[in-house]
Amino acid sequence: MRYEFILAEKVSATTRDAFPELAESTLLPGRSGTVMFGPVIDEPNLHGLLDRFQDFGLTVVEMRMLPD
Repeated sequence: MRYEFILAEKVSATTRDAFPELAESTLLPGRSGTVMFGPVIDEPNLHGLLDRFQDFGLTVVEMRMLPD
C-alpha cells in the first residue's frame, strides 16, 4: 500500500530527514503546506507515521491510499 499525506505546514529539511521512507511533492500553486507519500506496510506502520507527524507538531489535513 502507498499513502499520501497532505500536511498544513511547510516541512523543514531537518524534519523531512526524519521521514526517510516518504518522498515529498509540492502542492498546487496557491496552496501552502507539504505533500508526503510513500509505502505503508500495515496498519501499525500507518499509526506510527501519524504519531511521528504529531510528535513533530505537524497537522495532517488529508490522507489517502494511493493506487499501487
